[in-house]
Amino acid sequence: MLGKVVTIAGNAFRETVRQPVFCVLLVVAGALIALSPAFAMFTLLENVKLVKDMGLSTILLAGLLLAVLSASNVVTEEVRGRTALMVMSRPVGRAQFVLGKFLGIVAAQAVGVYLLALVLVLTVRVGVPEAAYTKLDSPVIWGELAAVVLTLVVASGANYFFDKPFPSALVIAGTVLFTAVFVGLGFFDADLKPVPFLTAYDMQTFRACVVLFPMVAILTAAAVACATRLSLVMSVVACSLFFSVGTLSDYLFGRHAATSTAAAIPYTLLPNFQVFWMGDALSAEAFVPMGYVVTVFVYGALCTASLVLLGMWLFEAREIQ
Repeated sequence: MLGKVVTIAGNAFRETVRQPVFCVLLVVAGALIALSPAFAMFTLLENVKLVKDMGLSTILLAGLLLAVLSASNVVTEEVRGRTALMVMSRPVGRAQFVLGKFLGIVAAQAVGVYLLALVLVLTVRVGVPEAAYTKLDSPVIWGELAAVVLTLVVASGANYFFDKPFPSALVIAGTVLFTAVFVGLGFFDADLKPVPFLTAYDMQTFRACVVLFPMVAILTAAAVACATRLSLVMSVVACSLFFSVGTLSDYLFGRHAATSTAAAIPYTLLPNFQVFWMGDALSAEAFVPMGYVVTVFVYGALCTASLVLLGMWLFEAREIQ
C-alpha cells in the first residue's frame, strides 16, 4: 500500500511542478515580494513591517491559488479524462489515490513556500530605500540577481540539451540557487564582514513563513477534497469561501461561542486560520517560541488529516465511468 501511495505522490509532484501555471505563479509571487520595498518607501518608520506583511500575504495567496489550480489539474482532469480509472484498475484503492495526490501536491507546495520564504527573508535583509543616501545590503541584491540569471540559464540549458520541462527545471534550479545564496551570505553582513551564521537575517520572518505552511497544507487538502467532485470554477469558489470563513472565524463564531451552540459548533469544527498568521507578532517584534510552532503544526496536521479523510469519502461515493 505504501509503495503505491509513494508512486502516486511522486507522479503528482512531477505533474504539479511541470505545470506552467505553477511556475508562473511562483515567479510572480517572488517578484512581488522582491519589489515590495518599492511600495513601502513612503510609509514612515513602518516600511519593513509593511514588507513583511505584504510578503506573508503574497505567500498565502499564492498557496491558495496553487492549491486549487494544482488539485484541479492533477485530480479533476484525471477523473474526467478517465486516467484515474486506469490507475485504480491496477488495482489502487480510491483512498490511496486521493492520499497520493494530496501528498504530491503538498510536497510541491512545500517547495514553493520554502522558495518564497527565502526571497522574503533576503528582501527584508536588503531593507527599504527611504532616501537616496539609505544604505542597502548590496551583496544580497547582487546575489539575488545572480541567482535569477543562473536559474534562467540552467533551466534553459536543461530544456534545450536534456529535454527537461522548463517550468520544473526553473523551480528546481531556483530553489537550489537561492538556497546557495541564502546560506553563503548567512556568514557575512552587508559589508561582507564575517558574522555568526544566520545572524544577519531576520529569522523570525522565516519562522513566520514556516508557521504559514500548515495553513497552506489545510487549503491544499480542502482543494483536493473539492477537486474529487467539483469543477475548477466551483473549487475556486468553495476554497475561497472556506478560506474566508476560517480567517474570520474569531469574528464570526468565536465571540459568540461561549453563549451560542450554533456558533460553538462551527468554531470548533472549522479551522481557525488566525493561529497561523504571525504578521501581528512580527509587527510587535514579539518572539515566536518553538513550542508555539510545534503546537500550530499539530493543529494543522489534525485539520489536514480530517479534510483528506473527507476527500477520500467523497471520492469513494463518486461513480467513475
